[in-house]
Amino acid sequence: MSRTRHNLCEQVVHDLGVRIVSGGIEPGDAIPQEWMLCEQMGVSRTVIREAIKSLAAKGLIESRAKRGTIVRPSCVWNHLDQDVIAWRARSDESGQNLICLTEFRQAVEPKAAAMAAERASTPELDRIREAWEEMDRTAGNDVEAFLAADIRFHTEIMQATCNPFFSPVANVIGASLESSLRVTNCLPPDNIPSVPLHEKVLRAIVEHRPMAAHDAMLSMLMDAAKRIERAIQKTSDASPK
Repeated sequence: MSRTRHNLCEQVVHDLGVRIVSGGIEPGDAIPQEWMLCEQMGVSRTVIREAIKSLAAKGLIESRAKRGTIVRPSCVWNHLDQDVIAWRARSDESGQNLICLTEFRQAVEPKAAAMAAERASTPELDRIREAWEEMDRTAGNDVEAFLAADIRFHTEIMQATCNPFFSPVANVIGASLESSLRVTNCLPPDNIPSVPLHEKVLRAIVEHRPMAAHDAMLSMLMDAAKRIERAIQKTSDASPK
């Protein structure tokens, strides 16, 4: 029963989170009262209260005297929270959120690659290499496997910085990659051109060349940004006016 309640709570958190992040409930507005949410979602007050605590921990809502539970301004949301990232990606019809994610990656990942080139241990280098080899193997024939390997490649680089504050950024990278590849690399052959770009990053890290790793990562992310912008513009041009 505890597990069932937990699953129900996760579903309520997801449903309310999506409504808030997509603008269905705007900042400053109150979410529906407990009894109303119970009726709408078919769950108990206990489940609703647990869900509200979870959303509050993510910075999305807060309780105010005489006003109920209010949606907070987006500037104070925990944008590195994995759920918040996923909800924003889901409601990103204009592509602006994806552009913001890519800009964030451009500011962080080149430095991370340079640090990995300086600090990575042999096992960490092996894991980065293995991720690239999986990308090379699956590019051109398996979009989902390539995506998983791509996320692993970038995540392993973050871990190889030996700085724990880089670890939460892996959530941003995963969401950004998943969103961008579904926009720019819909077919397996679309993934092939990015393999040599990743290989340049890999070689620079393995050869312990920090500046080369930094520049290779930045170049790869700039290329990704251009492809994202073209894909978004193509979608915009094809939309009914």
